[in-house]
Amino acid sequence: MKLSNVMLSLMLGTWVLGCGEVAQQVEETASVPPLPSAPSSIGTKENPQARFEYERRQLVDPHTNTIPAGIHQKELSFARKIQQRQAQLGTENQQTWTLAGPSNVGGRTRGLVIDVRDENIILAGGVSGGMWRTTNGGLNWSRTSQPAAINSVTCLVQDTRIGKRDNWYFGTGELLGNSARASDAPYRGDGLFKSTDGGQSWDILASTTTNQPASFDNPFNYSWNLAINPLEPFTNDVIYAAIYGNIVKSTDGGQSWVKVLGEPNLLEDKSGDLNNSNASFYTNIMITPLGQMYAYLSTATSTGINTTDKGIFHSTDGENWANITPPNFNALSERLVMSYAPSNENIVYFLVEGLTIQLWKYDQVRWTNLSNQIPDGNNGLESFDSQGSYNLTVKVHPDDSDLVFLGGTNLYRSTDGFATSTHITQIGGYDTEDINQLYPNHHPDQHELVFFPDAKIMLSATDGGVHKTFDNTASSVSWVSLNNGYVTSQFYTLSISKDEGKNEIMGGMQDNGTYLKTQTGENTQWSSVLGGDGAYTASTPNNQYWYLSFQEAGIFRMSYNTDGSIQNWAKVDPAGIDRSSYLFVTPFVLDPNNYNRMYLAGDSAIWRNNNLSQITPFKQTTTSTNWEVIQPEISRWVDITALDISTNPAHILYYGTSIGEVYKITKANSPQAETEQVFSQNGYISSICIDPKDAGRVLICYSNYNVISLYLSEDGGNSFKNVGGNLEENADGTGHGSSIRWVEMIALQNGGYKYYVGTSMGLYSTTELAEQNTIWKQEGIESIGNSVVSMIDYRSTDGKIAIATHGNGVFESTVANTEPITSNAQKQDGVELAFGYPNPFKDDFHIKFTLPKHEETKIYIIDVSGKIVRSLLHTIPFEGDITVTWDGKNDNGNQVQNGLYQYLIIYQDKSYGGKMILNK
Repeated sequence: MKLSNVMLSLMLGTWVLGCGEVAQQVEETASVPPLPSAPSSIGTKENPQARFEYERRQLVDPHTNTIPAGIHQKELSFARKIQQRQAQLGTENQQTWTLAGPSNVGGRTRGLVIDVRDENIILAGGVSGGMWRTTNGGLNWSRTSQPAAINSVTCLVQDTRIGKRDNWYFGTGELLGNSARASDAPYRGDGLFKSTDGGQSWDILASTTTNQPASFDNPFNYSWNLAINPLEPFTNDVIYAAIYGNIVKSTDGGQSWVKVLGEPNLLEDKSGDLNNSNASFYTNIMITPLGQMYAYLSTATSTGINTTDKGIFHSTDGENWANITPPNFNALSERLVMSYAPSNENIVYFLVEGLTIQLWKYDQVRWTNLSNQIPDGNNGLESFDSQGSYNLTVKVHPDDSDLVFLGGTNLYRSTDGFATSTHITQIGGYDTEDINQLYPNHHPDQHELVFFPDAKIMLSATDGGVHKTFDNTASSVSWVSLNNGYVTSQFYTLSISKDEGKNEIMGGMQDNGTYLKTQTGENTQWSSVLGGDGAYTASTPNNQYWYLSFQEAGIFRMSYNTDGSIQNWAKVDPAGIDRSSYLFVTPFVLDPNNYNRMYLAGDSAIWRNNNLSQITPFKQTTTSTNWEVIQPEISRWVDITALDISTNPAHILYYGTSIGEVYKITKANSPQAETEQVFSQNGYISSICIDPKDAGRVLICYSNYNVISLYLSEDGGNSFKNVGGNLEENADGTGHGSSIRWVEMIALQNGGYKYYVGTSMGLYSTTELAEQNTIWKQEGIESIGNSVVSMIDYRSTDGKIAIATHGNGVFESTVANTEPITSNAQKQDGVELAFGYPNPFKDDFHIKFTLPKHEETKIYIIDVSGKIVRSLLHTIPFEGDITVTWDGKNDNGNQVQNGLYQYLIIYQDKSYGGKMILNK
């Protein structure tokens, strides 16, 4: 019902004020408080390995609940066969993919070395980003490893002997889960790589990899460290490697290897699964410039049975080793890192994870236990946290054996070698005052420190890439980022602007939070928006709002100014849910039929918010405003893992679960929502995509190994067809096919479609789903390569498409001749006002109306004296049906008195309203 100010005045006496009078009563917010955040995390107190578990569940064979042994090598080999067949048939895809950065955000870096010949030449390696090299001190970087090869860099060494300095080696494979069989498969290694041209190109050492589709039968799959003795004669090419279960040695530059320490016969083990051996889970090797050698073997093993060959060892010749393990050493020893003092090589520090965190100092005569001085939350320092040894480093300053650096999530410095707890300073990681913020220009999760010839200058390798300080002795250490084109960021998610021709992309990254890009180009700088582990994001038309989140569903609504600064924000995730019940990366979708509406997977249920725009800005707490459950909890042990909402017809929601069930909700926008299960296969559903033109067609994918990965329904879920095609090795889904992470279908103007799937081995596409005969072609072989593609988003108006990779940033392209998609949800010509309900009310009063288009809208509650008691809404909600709720409280949060009140809607300088009675 449309009412003028005059009509309202006649109906309600003198209640209704003019629009200008109302506005005068409202005080606008003068400044924008900072957007809150959270520290990035592997997990929570309730689930300390939440991130690992989130990733592991997507990959395990559901029949065995384990990741197939050796699957990394197998899927790589299978992917190469697809590439070869593609080349033989002359069907290479010609679509061009451009790296979109972020050029200023690095990812997890474990390998970092300065070329001994030139301090401007630095090599850095990302765990899922490959090897990179700079020749100008980090002003820019070039990737030197091949995109089509998986080279998860974990350690790096240069042969520093004169005449040998072009020889470099890097090891691969990050072995950090509960066991080797539970490790995250995409980061398993491919053996050792070698360069003979100063790190400009790399070849795998054949002796460290298997070309057979075998189980985990190669200890080089996981490399902890590499070392070269600088005193070796020039004629020798000796290299030591700390790998799974062994310290090994090569005398011919990596062509062959022999065991030095560790589990016997591990190199020759043909059992098919090295997890069955009692081999040390963690190892390490270090050689000083004067040839002192230190090695380490953990008591922890894959089987849980402590190995007998364990401890810290010392040698001067690499042949004879003495066990020098100190008394009271960790009974259960896990990962250990060590560092000698360059100014006095007789002093060595050992930092070890086990039942406790221990720090030891060894001076060739005695051991000193310094563990009590590890930061424990006292003296104004945040407690040392290694996150289960995920981030662990110790380094001694080259000029001062008492200047020692200790790294966990944060970076600490001691000026007396940790002899006391009063001479320790935090110099990196999280902010020293607010653990939800980063230390200025630095990043948490410390992995490596490297000193320049001027030892005050130091590089730091973290989960945020590479940073540099020009004075590591300063009372307050300052850092600068060297992530200038070092594109190793690990994206979980992304979303692109809804507006044709716009360049904005927002993405959530592991450990690096959420960033926003507004320009184009490979060297584009992205802007940090939210910390924590970046999770799902979403955009709205006109870039009015962006929705972004960090781990376990900390969700925010944000708008920004033309200069990129934040204009407005609100925390929007629902109250009353234990965060530990969310997935580590929690899915949500905005309704394209009405961008005021969100569907969220939380607490094993589907939650709906019909009007996000009403949520009060600048509050750091969860909210109950407009949230309701439309699909109750399935089971406390089952997570909702994927969801999508239709446009034609509108309001059909599909969602999938962690046990492989697919559900369909019709009338998802209404109180009459109806749910039915339409499909089930044992597995983890990672993505669902509804045909934007026909909600009867839906494409779903399972990310597990050894299951059928892709299904299509063309009849609204009544039946599903296997469309995995050549992405499956065997018809039943078993074999060496990749893990499918995301699916997208794009309607074309000719009536056809282009389908994309993101996998653990790159991006694939097809224009025809022919059931098991479907031919998928790899996209961007020379650019995207075999990077893990975690998410895809596209825009139908101009065909812009972007993909998020977990390790090599974002790539973008254009799909030709896309068909613009519009929703067929019913539109109104004018404002349609439904009377509020219930009336009278005692708890909540709901005002329901429909807007023809998104324009500024204000809603006020006015008492009988004409005074505004509550400003319910002042924003630009999107077109469609809107529900605004009043809880009977004023703007101060106090309950108002019983009586008669008016609600007033101001839209396009016209007023609409009604009255209601509060009767508590």
